[in-house]
Amino acid sequence: KAASYNLRSQIQAHTHWINDILLIQNNSALVSASSDVSVKVWRPSDQESQTPTTIGLHNDYVKCLASPGSNSDWVASGGLDHKIRVWDLHGAGERLCIDGGDDEKNAKGSVYTLSACGPIVASGGPESIVRLWDPRTGKRITKLVGHTDNIRDILINNDGDTVMSASSDQTVKVWSVTAGRCLYTLNMHSDSVWSLYSDHPRLAVLYSSDRSGLVVKTDLRSSAEWDEGLSLSVAQEQDGVNKIITTGNDIWTATSSSSINRWRDIPPDGEVQLPEHSPHHHRWSTSSRSRVPPPTSPTTVNGITKPKIPLSCVLRIPNASTILGQRQRDLDTAPAFSSVSWRRMSEAVAEQEFGPVHPFQDLPVETIEGQQGLIKHIMLNDKRRILTLDTAGEVLLWDLLQVCIHTRA
Repeated sequence: KAASYNLRSQIQAHTHWINDILLIQNNSALVSASSDVSVKVWRPSDQESQTPTTIGLHNDYVKCLASPGSNSDWVASGGLDHKIRVWDLHGAGERLCIDGGDDEKNAKGSVYTLSACGPIVASGGPESIVRLWDPRTGKRITKLVGHTDNIRDILINNDGDTVMSASSDQTVKVWSVTAGRCLYTLNMHSDSVWSLYSDHPRLAVLYSSDRSGLVVKTDLRSSAEWDEGLSLSVAQEQDGVNKIITTGNDIWTATSSSSINRWRDIPPDGEVQLPEHSPHHHRWSTSSRSRVPPPTSPTTVNGITKPKIPLSCVLRIPNASTILGQRQRDLDTAPAFSSVSWRRMSEAVAEQEFGPVHPFQDLPVETIEGQQGLIKHIMLNDKRRILTLDTAGEVLLWDLLQVCIHTRA
């Protein structure tokens, strides 16, 4: 199968790791944050100059970026220097500098993640605290306390009244900005949660990933409460997933590997299948209120085939922290459930015995192969040859005068 992508252009302007990237200005430009302490803007469609422009510098590694929208005229960056800096995208330089912690001398005051929406910028880091800021004045709006480990990622809904945070304490918390407190704690992961993604205005369709490589989808579009849905295992990467995004029916994941993978998303009209040996064997559909005998193959309704979702994909009931299979409930007395999400399906499958979790997708649909990075080098005594070690474990001997690989080991 031919690849669905092709490399348009590339340029190397940073001199250290690139820790975050962000599309801006209606996706015509890209901002990058690097451990070389710089923040740069890339305009690949600019015919006059494709050289990235440095819009600002931190005093330490720059870890994260945020912007309130693709058409915004500013972008915020956070770094290990404990600062949140707001940069003007029209060349006016730094608009604002915010001290990211309560105490500049606090060793845990580094900013690891940022999110922005309208008049709010949210930050998090090793202090285990989510702080909300006004990007116009730099004043702190409030701080949200409840996590017990590093904050790894943050989302804000479109109305700016709900914040979600992912933490190394293995939880995702839902916060009320108005009340300044945690509303729900979601426990669908059993390892450090590294990344969150949602393009839903209310964050009702949530994708999350963790250090073990597990990718999870939680759909709550028809739920009155955050604890009325199920979380399903979509994919399992070989390494921890640092970043996750979705496009159409696909999920893209990035790990410590230089390659990125594309996975097929779980369809919204799929049907969770109960095991055939269950005395309460019914098929619970995400697109029907009826309970019908289970088919031996995907159901076809009005010419549309609805794929099965194996019960082994089901994870935990979010808010209650209940592992499915531990709670006893009479399935026959459970109500019929609305379809747009998996919102009350937990009631239907809670009594089932669960074995190991298996992802909905075993393998990615496509992989964009990256290059191996150099992690160590030694100059030999002749000052002409260099030994290098790359991320694949390969040792190369380079001849600098001939600019070629002399020996491969």
